[in-house]
Amino acid sequence: MQEDAHAGTPDFDTLWYLQAGWFEAPNIHRQGWSGVSRIPIADSSNAAGFHAFLKRQQNFMRRTWRHPVIGVPTFRCEYAMLLHLQQHGIPVPVPLFFSEKKLDGNTNAVLLTVELQGYVSLDAVLAWLSAEEWPLSRQRKLIKSIARTVATLHAHKVQHRALYPKHIFIREQPQGEFDSVLIDLEKARFKWFSWQCTLHDLTTLNRDTPQLGLRQRLYFLHQYYQVGKLGQFSRWMAQRITSRTLRKQKH
Repeated sequence: MQEDAHAGTPDFDTLWYLQAGWFEAPNIHRQGWSGVSRIPIADSSNAAGFHAFLKRQQNFMRRTWRHPVIGVPTFRCEYAMLLHLQQHGIPVPVPLFFSEKKLDGNTNAVLLTVELQGYVSLDAVLAWLSAEEWPLSRQRKLIKSIARTVATLHAHKVQHRALYPKHIFIREQPQGEFDSVLIDLEKARFKWFSWQCTLHDLTTLNRDTPQLGLRQRLYFLHQYYQVGKLGQFSRWMAQRITSRTLRKQKH
């Protein structure tokens, strides 16, 4: 039986020892692991409560310039990035709680975020797009939403570093517009120049969206750069993205 957590009083021990099955199989890396559970949250202001994703990890570290040898828990980096992006109006999951603790020589960390209600992954949306004949206007609304969200991320010089369709979540509004939210930001990093973010992330997204045709990809770039016609620099970037995509597909 799965226990409820309480939105108003989270603490490390309660969340670390909470009995909850894995939503995704834990990721094993070197001497550490990292896993995700979906848990109900009891909320005094809402009788029905809500669900959240509880991420727990042990010795799952990332080196930083301040901690170049041992590193820090990746969830610490993700939590800081979520707060930063929230402050700048970039759509990401709402963080509820983060904490880390040393236990028996191990570095353990927990991160709790609110579940996205009514959203599905871009993976699922692209499958529907392939199976159904979406009107051009609906396709373009979807592409515009994703392009503008990613462009805003890059305008703040943040590189996602894992911009796969499964890490972009989509919700269609009743009036036909789309909302896009970026998840899994534990690998995200700041860069000196926004073009570095563009080149890396759009290469990944371009490679992993084979369902999209050339016209759809071109429309994405128009919306990403918010131009009616690509200029010299944006055309050069498009060529670089295409060539990098082809190289990665060969490996």
